[in-house]
Amino acid sequence: MKLDLPVLLVLLTLAAAAQTLLPGMPGSLLKIPFLSGVVVYYALNRPLVMSLVAAVWAGWLTDSGGGLPVFCTGAFLLLLVLVLRPLRRFLDGSFVGVVAVATGVALLQALWQLSWAHLALPGSAWRVAGDFVLLLPAGVLAGAVAYGVGHTLDRFAGNVKEREELQGQRL
Repeated sequence: MKLDLPVLLVLLTLAAAAQTLLPGMPGSLLKIPFLSGVVVYYALNRPLVMSLVAAVWAGWLTDSGGGLPVFCTGAFLLLLVLVLRPLRRFLDGSFVGVVAVATGVALLQALWQLSWAHLALPGSAWRVAGDFVLLLPAGVLAGAVAYGVGHTLDRFAGNVKEREELQGQRL
């Protein structure tokens, strides 16, 4: 029996708690996008249905926790899943692939949310540029944590197998 949904719920709960409870980046309204990291992990490593479910729930949790309009982040994450799915052949679902994509997603998501909500970050253009520079390591952290926790939970639940195990079964 696959435990896809319980693993997703635990992963989303942990990511939402981390994203909500941890402080934002220094002097900024922006938070580390842990929930988006979960969606990137699911889009690159899990079935389409689970990726879409992860996108809807992560979007709702992000919007409700951040005071954004309903379905602002959800729309972005659904589009993200639909863009990443065909690219799975080229993008590796490994740790490096998830971290690289999550880093770019952190920047795109911040731009999307700011344009959708018609908000402006307080401060000068240099301050806004500094906030976006801080999003690079935040995206790396979000992708690394999402992959590490998600892959570990999926392995414990029996949802995925390591490549070495799969190669050993073919021999």
